[in-house]
Amino acid sequence: MISRKIYAAFLTSVIGFFIVPFFFYEFSGGYDLAAGFAVSLFTVPTLFIGGVLSSIAIEYHNKNQSIWFSYLKHLGCSFLCILLFSILSLDIILTGIIAFLYVTIFFIIDLITKYRVVKGEN
Repeated sequence: MISRKIYAAFLTSVIGFFIVPFFFYEFSGGYDLAAGFAVSLFTVPTLFIGGVLSSIAIEYHNKNQSIWFSYLKHLGCSFLCILLFSILSLDIILTGIIAFLYVTIFFIIDLITKYRVVKGEN
C-alpha cells in the first residue's frame, strides 16, 4: 500500500508540474514552467509527507465505505493544507484550486493502481 501511495504521489507531482502553469497564464503572459517549479516547491513535500500519510490513514479506516466518501475525506485533508498555506498569506482561492487539482489527480491514480494491483493478484 505504501509503495502504491508513493507511486501515486510521484505521478501526481509530475502531472501537476505541467498543469499548474496554466493557472498562472494570465500573470506571466504565457505558459511558464517557472510557475510549475515554484508551486512544486510547496506541493511536492506536502504531497509526499502529508498526502501519503493521510491517504494511508483514510484507506485504513475506510474499509467498507464508498469511493466518494473516501474522496471527500481526501478533500477534507487538502482543506486543512489550504488553511496551513493561507497562513503564509498565499491566495486562498488559487491555493484551493491547486489543492483540488492535486487531490483529484492523486486519488484517481491511487484508485486505478489499487484496482489494477488487486485484479493482477487474483
